[in-house]
Amino acid sequence: MKKITVALICVLSLLGGRVNAQGIAFKSLAFEDALAEAQKSDKLIFIDFYTDWCGPCKMLAKSVFPNQEVGQLFNREFINLKLNAEKEGRATAKKYKVNAYPTLLFINGDGEMISKGVGGKDVEGLITLAKSALEAKDSGLSIAELKEAFENKKNDEHFLKLYIDKMIQNRENPTEGIEAWLKVQTQIKEDDVDMFEFFLKHAKYMLVDGKAEEILKTNYDEFFDIATRREEVMLKKMFTRMVSNTKVAAYSKQNPELMRAFVTNWKELEGNNIDATVLKEFEMDCLMFSNDAEGYKKMAVSYIDSIMSAKSLERIKQEDQAFYEDYKTNTYKPSLLGNAVLKNLEKGREALAQTKAIEKTGFNYLKYCTSKKDFKRLHTWIDYGEKLVPDEYRMDNLRATVYNKQGKLKKAIHYKELAVNKLPENDKSRGVLQRQLDKMKNKQQN
Repeated sequence: MKKITVALICVLSLLGGRVNAQGIAFKSLAFEDALAEAQKSDKLIFIDFYTDWCGPCKMLAKSVFPNQEVGQLFNREFINLKLNAEKEGRATAKKYKVNAYPTLLFINGDGEMISKGVGGKDVEGLITLAKSALEAKDSGLSIAELKEAFENKKNDEHFLKLYIDKMIQNRENPTEGIEAWLKVQTQIKEDDVDMFEFFLKHAKYMLVDGKAEEILKTNYDEFFDIATRREEVMLKKMFTRMVSNTKVAAYSKQNPELMRAFVTNWKELEGNNIDATVLKEFEMDCLMFSNDAEGYKKMAVSYIDSIMSAKSLERIKQEDQAFYEDYKTNTYKPSLLGNAVLKNLEKGREALAQTKAIEKTGFNYLKYCTSKKDFKRLHTWIDYGEKLVPDEYRMDNLRATVYNKQGKLKKAIHYKELAVNKLPENDKSRGVLQRQLDKMKNKQQN
């Protein structure tokens, strides 16, 4: 009788534990099986990607996942998985480009990412993240669908706010959404403290020549009046930051309108301190982004001709040598960075800068070469570059690429080999050039 009683108590204890269990009930399912279950149940999969060494992951497991309110929400609405991103979950983590921990993903039965959170969360933060995922699911919009829907919902204030939050949450750029939202939003007065806080929070996404710049310039004094000392410093730098953001966006998207906006505002910032050479490079990039072949070629010729005619080679070498000796005597300190700088200066500061300019312009110019005159001009530039820094690989590599486009494969291989052999074994560029060389040789054999 005593044994029966003890056994009964144990069973009841186990049952009671299950009845009163709190927190998220993670399932032991393969990801593919979870997808199948999600399709049948029309639920989202919640995945906690963790690692054994991740501190915030352990905090979530110990203090947040066991929470009763969290458990009730997640067990009702999601199929919950825990995957070690360095062990059994490695392939799935790679599929969804998980590279920070913890990463919290919400995925539908089709394998589409609906929502994403990165880093530790408290109870409230995790619940908010979950509700946001459910809202996205109910709206029928995954991250990919949000981007697709954006073009037709630029006047939808509610959608745009969701779009901005989702893009930031998933480490996507929300710039276009912010600009669109600022144009149509009715929630905040433009001179209000909430708008100023919005600008501070989203400063790294703001661009020039749009509604963001208009609001900033119109309400700058009001913002300054309500700013703390720290915020005043941020406010003073905000327009400069917007110009920089625009440059990054222009190059990322190779967008001519953004590039023009950047150049115009950069000139305003620089004033009389504009570097004419840098300006010309920006203007050429703008022409290239616009696919203005003739405009680019014309400006490129003017640019390189001005470089080649500005100083004699002898003068460049003398000035570079003087600068090198001064740096070595008065500035140089042995270190990885110091040694690298000294090595480059030994090649010649201005000589190397001109070689790099010829390299960049030459590769871009090559895209538009259509005549013997165009190719001849390129070879003339390369000849000059070789005299500037004879032992540099850049001109050999450029010449190899030119010959390859001209269909002169034997010469192309010869100069590509010269370029490869001028690079140290551990230089990452050597591997790239070697692969290009191998491709040329395979083409020659076939």
